[in-house]
Amino acid sequence: MSLRPILGLAALLCSGSSALAQQITPQMLRDHVAVLASDAYEGREPGTPGGDRAEAYVLQAFAAAGLKPGAPDGRWRQEVALAEYRAGKITAAVRQGDRTTPLTADQIAGLGLSARTDIQRAPLVFVGRGDPAQMRGTALNGAIAVVIGGTAPDAPPVPTADRNAVLLAAGAIGVLLIAPAQTPWTDVAHSFTSATVTGTAKRPDFSGVVPASLAETLLGRSAADLRKAAIAADFRPVRTAATIDIAATGTVHRYTTANIVGMIPGTTRPNEAVLLSAHWDHIGICRPEGAPDRICNGAADNASGTAILIEVARALTKGPRPERSIYFVATTAEEKGLIGADAYAAAVAETPLKIVANLNIDTTAIIPTGTPVAIVGRGNHPKIDAIVDATARSLGRKVDTDSEANIMIQRQDGWAFGKRGIPAIMATGSVSDMKQLFAYLDGPYHKPNDDLAHLDLSGAAEDADLHAALARALADPIRYPAN
Repeated sequence: MSLRPILGLAALLCSGSSALAQQITPQMLRDHVAVLASDAYEGREPGTPGGDRAEAYVLQAFAAAGLKPGAPDGRWRQEVALAEYRAGKITAAVRQGDRTTPLTADQIAGLGLSARTDIQRAPLVFVGRGDPAQMRGTALNGAIAVVIGGTAPDAPPVPTADRNAVLLAAGAIGVLLIAPAQTPWTDVAHSFTSATVTGTAKRPDFSGVVPASLAETLLGRSAADLRKAAIAADFRPVRTAATIDIAATGTVHRYTTANIVGMIPGTTRPNEAVLLSAHWDHIGICRPEGAPDRICNGAADNASGTAILIEVARALTKGPRPERSIYFVATTAEEKGLIGADAYAAAVAETPLKIVANLNIDTTAIIPTGTPVAIVGRGNHPKIDAIVDATARSLGRKVDTDSEANIMIQRQDGWAFGKRGIPAIMATGSVSDMKQLFAYLDGPYHKPNDDLAHLDLSGAAEDADLHAALARALADPIRYPAN
């Protein structure tokens, strides 16, 4: 993109022309994705050699792009201490009246936050999706909270951290997820063999999962019936007649990962900032030994967003310095519950820096060129909506003005900022077509075939140019007063 003075940009925006030619190309993004999503990076899981390589790559790329270190302590790295718990053995049995039903290894997976978990005759309470709004006044003292899994347009996801915190506060000693019927059990079970938390994490001691076929045994109703009940507006938790015994062992590994933060200092308002964010991490080696492909490379999710972050930084450093500062944060541990973004948002709150807008970038590379721009968070910040729409049209792109993409608000790093009152959106073509989005979520998402070979970066390149223009516009106090 041509980074001309802001008045020139404003004129272009008003004209509705497409004079801002594409400057960030698919090949520029592909060069980064080819590295970050390579097998050598082993799926970029924090705390692993592949995760360390990803941190180093992004830091070097930020420096090469011309950014200055931007972490709250003035360095490139904002360190985040984590603890990873890994499952050992687990046995369980469901009791109802005089009948006891032992669960096999194919019917339950999970782990506790202690070396040994011993739960006996804990009541089972169905809490739907674990929506905090539906949990008000619910007492779960000593109970296992059973939640229904899966994401669909009629069932907005509840962030795991928010759900766990409210269930713990209600007195639950464990959480048991009923897995989506369409997801292979081996995939779901593998994701429950480890858990990563911060020192301030709030969650019940035990977290586990059972297949959808076990819903009748646990709760006396099919998974389909439970899902229908859970998304009803008047849903309230239901205590069942069944109890459960669970015995589990595990180990803990403590380590440090990092957000990588760079910045362009503002000329007149350096303590006001536009923040661009994208998570560098993915889920690592996601298949057991012996599987033909064990690595979830995370090319679309989110090597593509990290590539955009790097190239937008490079484009903006070549232009005139903005009045507000522009920060770039490649967050860690998004896949483990938005942990990195949450840590950054909390740390910034203790500094003089005021973030006036957050543009989060995630999973952009699932749409072709020419896809309309939609907004996750549309309607929450009308001033930003108007700037996004005008900027997109000036680049020759169509705009999707409905709010159906808001289903993803709590499922991406922007939520960590938004819940603290920071205006946060995600503007991308990837959320314009819900059918296409869910084809990705039900397909290569978190699977080994989310790799470079299956990637179309043409739409991502258009999103990259959009973000360069948006950052400039939002960094202008006249165009975006932010008060």
